[in-house]
Amino acid sequence: MIKSDIKLIATDLDGTFFNSNTSISDYNKDVFQFLMKNGVEIILATGRSLSGMKLYKDILGNDNYSIIFNGAAIIDNEGNFIYDKVIDSDTSKSIISIYNKYNVYLHVYRQNMHIASEPDFYLKRYIEKEKVNNISIGLENIENFEFNKMVFIGDREELERLQNDIRSNFNVHTCFSHTNFLEVLGPGINKGSALEWICTQKGINRNEVIAFGDNYNDIEMIEYAGVGVAMENAEEALKKKADYICLTNDEDGVGKFLKKYMKF
Repeated sequence: MIKSDIKLIATDLDGTFFNSNTSISDYNKDVFQFLMKNGVEIILATGRSLSGMKLYKDILGNDNYSIIFNGAAIIDNEGNFIYDKVIDSDTSKSIISIYNKYNVYLHVYRQNMHIASEPDFYLKRYIEKEKVNNISIGLENIENFEFNKMVFIGDREELERLQNDIRSNFNVHTCFSHTNFLEVLGPGINKGSALEWICTQKGINRNEVIAFGDNYNDIEMIEYAGVGVAMENAEEALKKKADYICLTNDEDGVGKFLKKYMKF
């Protein structure tokens, strides 16, 4: 029996719910499946694409909504896009026009579309991480410039310079999802705004929500939730925003926190 008023749990995947082998531990899986059987809603929230996270939904047997593209889109259990936020085409084109000044690679996404600027050094690892095989190479293949997100990959210092340039000239949201991944989304778009949309649809108060994360792209989601939890392995900026800090992703931090907090 669960002794808690929590109705919904939202969790980041990489570095949070996943261990360092990018897999779900039996402990975390058992905890989530127990919670689902007892009526608690589970929302997976990731920067991944649909194809990059569907496998993990299936492993959990989770038929709920999922947040993808760091909050730019929400999909239902059938993979339909029920929430789809984009960077407008003029802004996207302008950002592309300045990115060539920097020694970085570019990936753009819109629903099931994924185009990379070139077969870059990171591409193989990126494909393995995202579990995708539908990437087109070459920006000349872009037909629709309304993107859910743009991802720039490269050296951190170079990316920070590009981030400052973008922030100074465009009304967009930027965040780091990894040391070498700078993500650009539409204004006001993040995991927190997507989670708020889901809670509104379901009639769930933010105080009935627990959210877990480890990186900069999780900050707004942690702030929105009534109970925001940072992993011990999280970025310091996220820890400062969190209500609690749990064990690392390699120590089943998510599952162990939930068992203790929700008393089951």
